[in-house]
Amino acid sequence: MDSKVIKKGIIVGFALFSTFFGAGNLIFPPGIGAASGTQWVAGALGLFCSGILLPVIAVIAVNNSGGDVKNILNPVTPWFYNFFYLIMVLILATTSTMPKLAATTHEMGVRALTDKVPMPVTILIFFLIIFFISKDASSVVDKIGKYLTPVLLVALLIIVAAAVITPIGAPVPTGIEKPFVGALITGYNTGDLTLGLMCASLFFNALRDGEIKKSQINAGIYITALVAIIGLTIIYVGVLYLGATGNEYVTTDMSMATMLIILVEQLLGKIGSGVLAIIVMLACITTGVGIATIGAEFVEEFTKGRIKYTTWLVVVCILGGCLGILGVNRIVGYASFMFAVIYPICIVLTFLGLIKKFLPNDGPFKGGVLMAFLFSLMETLVNAGLNISIFKIILSKMPLAEYGFSWLVPSIVGMIIGAFIIKTKVPDVIE
Repeated sequence: MDSKVIKKGIIVGFALFSTFFGAGNLIFPPGIGAASGTQWVAGALGLFCSGILLPVIAVIAVNNSGGDVKNILNPVTPWFYNFFYLIMVLILATTSTMPKLAATTHEMGVRALTDKVPMPVTILIFFLIIFFISKDASSVVDKIGKYLTPVLLVALLIIVAAAVITPIGAPVPTGIEKPFVGALITGYNTGDLTLGLMCASLFFNALRDGEIKKSQINAGIYITALVAIIGLTIIYVGVLYLGATGNEYVTTDMSMATMLIILVEQLLGKIGSGVLAIIVMLACITTGVGIATIGAEFVEEFTKGRIKYTTWLVVVCILGGCLGILGVNRIVGYASFMFAVIYPICIVLTFLGLIKKFLPNDGPFKGGVLMAFLFSLMETLVNAGLNISIFKIILSKMPLAEYGFSWLVPSIVGMIIGAFIIKTKVPDVIE
């Protein structure tokens, strides 16, 4: 294989890794490990499926569908692409993910080093950095992959190596009943599957910049995917194992940010605070840059240039800064309900994207997405405490409902019925 393909694939793979590895990826694994205890392997497998494998597969699915996410979204209905991105960009990214990244930077980064810097100052500096790196969309992937990710990866490997070589304790039984399912659902809150669908084009464009031949792009994409999977798996499992060995030092009522800070300090002492601060800031910046870039590109396209790329960047930074002051736990609290509805839809879209070229029509997209939405919405409302008896009755009859997957079988049925009812097929977008 051409060395240029390998080199470019690794650089873009680093960028994909660091884009996925944001605030959620940093704070969720230790909590899963602490909750799983001796069953931490099952917890790691659950997080691997929803937090690593699915997001990377989403990127591959977009590639297999012609390299444009529109080819996955348009078959649902012609307006679904704009609707999906409006939800992702205007609601989830702007009001959840970006504020969470900024808040995490302060709570787990700056505050671990000093308590003399006010939170608003941290958030202001964070968004100034986001704006500076993101303002030139064409250079974003190279900036992340060449410069930011290597430093992030080295810092992460220090913690992982220490957690494995000199563990702070031994995993203990926690009485958890379904560690795999619990970790799988917790992985939803990383939001990385939606990020994979949204940002796929950013990485495809980086591979199409002229450095490698068009015929070699697919090879570059698979190298990119492999690098991201390996990197994420090593880090996830290592940090999760740290949580599993640290039950002596943490409690379930701790915030996720506090839990990780305590565990790293027990592992590496005061040096750990500095290493963690570097990790937090870099992880949050790289993810924030990816989200801000793809969101601004969409808004400029959607408004036909009436709202410029840089204008939307400014909006994201201002609104994200205002909401970031709420703190990580409050942001995760309201965002988890939104992800619980959207994630099943994204899983269906990812699966169908992988097999799109074998489908006879757009029916599976229409039926599968509709059922995923209806049942995930019902399940989310019931889990939120709404006493809607008809929803409870319907959900109780669904296979796998006790595991949080009441939407799965209805979605499959919807795909099959849709394939027989619908005869039309939306033409693919030509790149």
